[in-house]
Amino acid sequence: MTDSLPWTQKLTPTLASALAQGGPWLRVEEARSGGWYCLHGGSGENAIHWHHLSETGELESLDPMSDKRLPALPEMVGRWISEGIPVELLAWRLGSRAIFRLGNQQFAKVFRKDRQVLDRWKHLETAAAKHSIQIPQISSWDSQTKTLIVEAAPGESLNSIWKSGKWEDSHIQAILRILRFLGTTTASDQLPDHTVTDEVDILEKRNEVFHRILAEPSNGVDPIVTEVIDRLKQLPPATSVVCHRDFHDKQVLVSKDQMTLLDLDLLANSDPALDAGNILAHLRLRSLQGLPVPWEKCASEISGLMADLNIDKERLATWTASTFTRLLLIYSRRNRPEGLLATLEQDLNELLSDSGKWQGIFS
Repeated sequence: MTDSLPWTQKLTPTLASALAQGGPWLRVEEARSGGWYCLHGGSGENAIHWHHLSETGELESLDPMSDKRLPALPEMVGRWISEGIPVELLAWRLGSRAIFRLGNQQFAKVFRKDRQVLDRWKHLETAAAKHSIQIPQISSWDSQTKTLIVEAAPGESLNSIWKSGKWEDSHIQAILRILRFLGTTTASDQLPDHTVTDEVDILEKRNEVFHRILAEPSNGVDPIVTEVIDRLKQLPPATSVVCHRDFHDKQVLVSKDQMTLLDLDLLANSDPALDAGNILAHLRLRSLQGLPVPWEKCASEISGLMADLNIDKERLATWTASTFTRLLLIYSRRNRPEGLLATLEQDLNELLSDSGKWQGIFS
């Protein structure tokens, strides 16, 4: 496969042919009803311009207000507009959720299903404040329309700061503070569980899509997925803690006086190394994407924190590998720099063998 080809030309022939024109394209997802959903737009644009590509190669633009699995969208948008509230659709995940900016002070999420949304968002409010970590304040929850409205928090995301070329040691300190807070928060009967079985299921399903969507999927990915799954299954039992489950640099806002943890939709009881492994894999990814992230130094600090919390290095390495594998599988259907998949695959092999750039990282 030629690395100089656009990422869309490395997909299956139907996809490659249909997406050869009319770009840029950001992402491709399989559609349950057949065909694919294709996200159009440039980096930094709102993720809302979805198209459906049929199995016969016909491309059709989709309207979020016609999403049958999110029937509350027209009602809520109409309600906000009638109240004179400026509305901007920031992100739309077909049949799942939509995110809006309401004026300058609030954000709204409309969900297809209520997966304990309010319980998850409210669970950490009091405890987080004791650790000088803010959680967005909930303005309202409408159980009928499954709409959550939260107050805007001050600051800029770590991801946005890094994209501007800036790095400060306070960034890793913010990450460590959040990890310590989560890693010492006792599991709760009010929250769902995310088990190793759940993690394995995610890896297996994404690996299946990886092989269906690429014209020439790498032969080296199956052995990686198999080894990561084996390692997850071999981990000894550990006392669960409350986990964010999607902890990365876009979920942390920092300002002069405040640190805010965003997006608690997936909050659950899970393995004490899950969140640390998740952010560590993302720190390595950001460095590979050219952002000024000293990932080795960060990894050393995170490893030290995990040791303080009596979490062994094999557990941290395994959950880091699991997230990193997920990223490899996900980026097969996303816009990406040339050669990124091969680089992620090589990095994973080094991580799993404690060699190369990953040698001694978890010591």
